[in-house]
Amino acid sequence: MKKLFPAMVIGAALAGFIAGYAAKPSAQPILSGHFDDFSMVPSVSAQESKPEVKPFGFNSPNEPPLAPDAPPIMHWNIDDIRKAHTEMAEKAAKLVKEAGSGSSQSFGGGPVHVQTRGFSMFMLYRMFRDKPVPSLTKVNSVLDDAEQHAGAYDFYIFTGGTGEMILGGKIANEQNLKDKDGIIPGEYRGQPVVGGKTYKVKAGDWLLIPPDTPHQPKPDPGGFSYFIMKINVGVYPWNLIR
Repeated sequence: MKKLFPAMVIGAALAGFIAGYAAKPSAQPILSGHFDDFSMVPSVSAQESKPEVKPFGFNSPNEPPLAPDAPPIMHWNIDDIRKAHTEMAEKAAKLVKEAGSGSSQSFGGGPVHVQTRGFSMFMLYRMFRDKPVPSLTKVNSVLDDAEQHAGAYDFYIFTGGTGEMILGGKIANEQNLKDKDGIIPGEYRGQPVVGGKTYKVKAGDWLLIPPDTPHQPKPDPGGFSYFIMKINVGVYPWNLIR
């Protein structure tokens, strides 16, 4: 009997383990969601076997991935930035004397040229005109059309010259921007701006323009230049941002 006792103890322990495992509740899918609207979505069952479809074609194979296109460490010397302002101002002085020199006062230059999926960085110059020309939206004006971007913040650092920026309000004669492929959703142009606030700007000033905010440059004689960073607001398609 003593020889059988250890075998009986082991057998009883094994039977208890099997019974306990059978009684254990089955694993439940982890729930995730927004508690502010009390929505709870089972993340396991929602995925199933189909690929997730996100708005605006965010996960489209035609779009580059978010991280691998990140730029390397970069440095721009302030002397090069000032030189770029001078060169663009000289170019503007020649263009403004030419009849029919275009519908836009802006053109790029300088050493800053960066574009990724999440943001872009470059320099622009805005020339002064004392005689009106047809704007992009066919308004006779000495000013460029106001702009409005649904999909991006604009961040400016003014690098030369002086002038004003008209911000906020509403764009009169507003039109969707178009290119060779048609209407660009979320991009609007037109003038004048009604009900906006005017800010005096000079070299060294910073300016942050939220999405969907009308903004119109009004350069002084001599024009002004600025570094601009366009910051994508999440899943908005980068190819629509101007």
